[in-house]
Amino acid sequence: MCYNTVMLKQETILATLNKLLNQSPKIRKGTDAVYFCPNCNHYKRKFEVNLDSGKYNCWVCGFRGLSFNSLCKQLKAPAEYYSTLKISPPKIASFNDTFKFEAIPESEKILSLPSEFKTLSIQSNDLDHRHAIKYLTSRNITKSDIIRYNIGYCDSGLYKGRVVIPSYDLDGKLNFFSARDYYNTSTMKYRLCDFSKDIIGFEMLINFDEEVTLVEGQFDAIAVRRNCIPLFGKTLSRKLKYQLLESRPPRVNVLLDNDAVKGALKICSFLLKNNINVYLVQLDGKDPSVLGFEKTWESIRRASPITFSSFITHTVTL
Repeated sequence: MCYNTVMLKQETILATLNKLLNQSPKIRKGTDAVYFCPNCNHYKRKFEVNLDSGKYNCWVCGFRGLSFNSLCKQLKAPAEYYSTLKISPPKIASFNDTFKFEAIPESEKILSLPSEFKTLSIQSNDLDHRHAIKYLTSRNITKSDIIRYNIGYCDSGLYKGRVVIPSYDLDGKLNFFSARDYYNTSTMKYRLCDFSKDIIGFEMLINFDEEVTLVEGQFDAIAVRRNCIPLFGKTLSRKLKYQLLESRPPRVNVLLDNDAVKGALKICSFLLKNNINVYLVQLDGKDPSVLGFEKTWESIRRASPITFSSFITHTVTL
């Protein structure tokens, strides 16, 4: 039996959704209710439900569907919600018809967290949850860090047995994630998502008007905490290069692993040639995630600015 949403007042739909999601939304354009996502629990309101059609989408984790019926099924809602909404799946041509204000070209690949992703910010007695927390604790990751970076884990699927650390762009949309084996049994410790690295890691948390620190991985960036960008490797992405040239932060600290000296010097060379203050930070064989916040920043503060003469000296001593 089909239904007509016009016959069902938006106030009734909104009240039912508020009860189902246990929260109150912000309303956009009079028809779109914006909530905190019930799937990824992102700290910003990124979950939108169209009150006319029932289409819903989280712009962070990709939790989406085409009807109120689908939403109720995915959230395992009690029968009373189906009865109140009088729902059955509507015939809708395409998902993006309603969300035109943020439509994404079909040719552009959209990244989403693994469907098996579970947040670690919610307490659980699940065995994998406990092992994931134990591993993060061993890496000096706090509960505040878990919440700030929306860290989770997977207990099944491609990323089974791995801690998943997302990265979000300036608009709060997922732009990358990496997954680390927390049982330390895999031959592949890290598994990166199949997505372009032409991004700015943790961009949503970065202020380019202040001192910026560049590191290789997300655990290092979390250890440094302050305005720190993970490169997911040893080179600057095109997007990060443009941003550094445009913003020209007062200081850039290059803090790569000791086995990446050539990569670090290449970054220093780029910044030096473009008259951006750059400091090469060396940690005596240890990663920031091992040293911890305070000792890492002691090393950063001891670092000297790179000049053309000191750059030549570093190059010669390789």
